[in-house]
Amino acid sequence: MSVYLFTGKDMYRQEERLAGLLKEMKINPEMVIRFDASDAKSFHIDSAILECDTFSLFDDAAQKAVILKDPFFLNPGYKEDKSDKAAKEKDYRLSILDAYLKQPNPNTFLIFFCPGFDADTRRKEYKLITGYDGITILKFDRMKPWEFEKYADKKLKEAGKQLESSARRELLARVDNDTLLLHNALVKLDLYGGSRFSYEDIRNLVPLQPDVNIFKMSKMYLEGNLKGVLDAKNDMVRAGYDNIAMAAMLASRLRTMYTMKKLYERGYSEAMIATRLHQKDYAVKKGLESCFGLSSRQILDDLCELAALDQGIKAGTIDPKQGFDSFLLRNGNHYAEKQRMH
Repeated sequence: MSVYLFTGKDMYRQEERLAGLLKEMKINPEMVIRFDASDAKSFHIDSAILECDTFSLFDDAAQKAVILKDPFFLNPGYKEDKSDKAAKEKDYRLSILDAYLKQPNPNTFLIFFCPGFDADTRRKEYKLITGYDGITILKFDRMKPWEFEKYADKKLKEAGKQLESSARRELLARVDNDTLLLHNALVKLDLYGGSRFSYEDIRNLVPLQPDVNIFKMSKMYLEGNLKGVLDAKNDMVRAGYDNIAMAAMLASRLRTMYTMKKLYERGYSEAMIATRLHQKDYAVKKGLESCFGLSSRQILDDLCELAALDQGIKAGTIDPKQGFDSFLLRNGNHYAEKQRMH
């Protein structure tokens, strides 16, 4: 059957595979018809299906691709209208899809394209579409860290880029398992020129994402790595973050670490903590590793100190930069001593 369903949260690999598929099919770009199917009010399924059955006047064997991008009826974020009118429209949509899928046009590739989200398996449309034999479901989940490393190494090799080991680690940290960010980083390396890159090259060319910045800062902070803390802080300053925002972001991250540690001290396993906090097992494992040797009480004390710092800044009695720097250095040195003891 010439019907495809693209689903999953890795949008870049979805787009990459779609482009590759159209190339493999050798479809003339003029024969690729795209529908914005995101709006239930403006998208009409019969128009798309009619396009699937429309033949070229010059070549009735010419292949065509009809792409329904962001179909609202497969999006888990779409709230279904419960009115009688909406119910009739849904029944009509199901009947049109059912009739076509029973006898699809062999010269047309019908593609349901869900950019960056998992198609909702609870929907009747999903069950209907996937209920027919021969449909091709292409799922693009975000890769696990070890999978992403292999993927990144492959892309670097294809691009002819050689990175020092420290530069490779920094690149992986900065793109945060995101294939689109990796692609953008490779484009920047191409524009910069050359084939060999150092740690400093990567730091200067590839921006660190805000959530990765604060993750790195909190990790370095709890591990007592003052150089790492200050490097992360400087990256955030270059990205335009002020000391007040950084203090608030660090407090938010430490609250998560405190909760993880508190649950762990109460006997919760890493898997149980992940379920309780709606986190991935890997994230909990790494979080607990970064605060190894520390108690939840110590992290809570830091949170109280950050709250006092925030109040002092708001009252005008503490300079934001001096206050935040002092907090990082004082407690960072304390944690460095704690980690050495363990």
